[in-house]
Amino acid sequence: MTVVALEAPLVFDPSWRSFTHVQGGLVAGHLMAAAADRTGAAPRAVTAHLLAGVEPGVETAVDAVPDRTGTTGSVRATMSQRGRVLAVAQVLTLARPASPVSESAPPAPGPTVREGVPFRLPREFVPIADHTEIRALGTSRPLAGGPEPRLSAWVRIDGDLEPLVQLGVLLDALPPSLFAVRTTPAVMPTVELTAHLAGPPPGTGAWVRIDQVTTWADADVAVDDAELRAVDGSLVARARQTRRLLAR
Repeated sequence: MTVVALEAPLVFDPSWRSFTHVQGGLVAGHLMAAAADRTGAAPRAVTAHLLAGVEPGVETAVDAVPDRTGTTGSVRATMSQRGRVLAVAQVLTLARPASPVSESAPPAPGPTVREGVPFRLPREFVPIADHTEIRALGTSRPLAGGPEPRLSAWVRIDGDLEPLVQLGVLLDALPPSLFAVRTTPAVMPTVELTAHLAGPPPGTGAWVRIDQVTTWADADVAVDDAELRAVDGSLVARARQTRRLLAR
C-alpha cells in the first residue's frame, strides 16, 4: 500500500498580523507562490484584490487555476477560510528564465544599508514588526507629521519564508505613506495590490530598499507607489497599492 503524505493546512501565526488581520502582502505572496507551484513558471506580474481580512489561527485554503498555459500564462489564485474567498489574484507567468533588466534611466547609487537608521514599527499595532528589520532613510518617519507622504528604508524579513512569499511581504512592508504626514495612526488596509517583478525574487532574508510615496488620495482611498531594489542596485519590483481610508 502506498501512503501519500498530506500537506499540513496553511495556518497563519498571529505574529504576522498588521493591525487586526494577516498582512496583505503576505497574502499576495502566497497567491503568487501558488501560481508558480501550479504552473512551474515564474510570476512576472500580479494584481490581487483583498476582499476581506484573513484571520490568523484559522485553516486557510490556497488554490490556483490556470486560465491560460504556455510560455506566457495567466493564473487565478484564491485564498479562502471556512469556505469563503477572502483574496483573489490574477498572476501573469513566464515559462522561461528572467533576462537582464534594462532601465531607461537607471538611478544613481543610493545610501547603503549601514547608512540606514534602525527603526521599529509599533508592535502594539503591527505584530508583524517582530519579523521585520527596518533601517530608515532620509528624514521622513511614520507618524512624524512631516511635509510629504513619502517613506524610504532598507527592509529585510525574518521568518524563513520562501522567496516569492517574502517578496509579497516586502511589497507591503512599509506603513502607508500617509503616515509620514500624520502624528496618530489610522487603519488603512490594503484592498488592491499590483506589482511587476523584475527577475527572480531576492533570497530569504536579503535586504531590499523600498522607496514609497502616496501619489494621490481622496476621502476614501489612497494610492501608494513603491520601488524595490536589491543591495547591488538592481530593480526587484515596482508596485502600486490601493488603501482604504476607514477613518474619515
